[in-house]
Amino acid sequence: MNEKLPKSEILRGRKLISWAFKNSKTLYSDEFVILRFCPYGERKVLFAVERKVKGAVKRNRIKRLLREFYRKNKDKFQVGIWIFIGREALLRIKSHEINFPFIIPNKGGEGWRI
Repeated sequence: MNEKLPKSEILRGRKLISWAFKNSKTLYSDEFVILRFCPYGERKVLFAVERKVKGAVKRNRIKRLLREFYRKNKDKFQVGIWIFIGREALLRIKSHEINFPFIIPNKGGEGWRI
């Protein structure tokens, strides 16, 4: 299993990001993150933090935790655009405890299984 996160896999470009936000499906988790998925020809990922989170140290830690979670579980995510938006509640758990077994995308590309 390849656990690297190459730069080519990170979503870049204002037009593509706004297109992904408009055409994606959203799933909210009260305690952890918001996941968005949009079908696309290749796997792209974007990591962001809610505006409510103040302080650069906190924002950077949340993004680091999200990147680590994605990198470790990359094989569970289907091809498409994934947007992870971290919440401050993510800071309360340790990096090795991050697990989202209740959020699994359907293999058909449509919807989510919870």
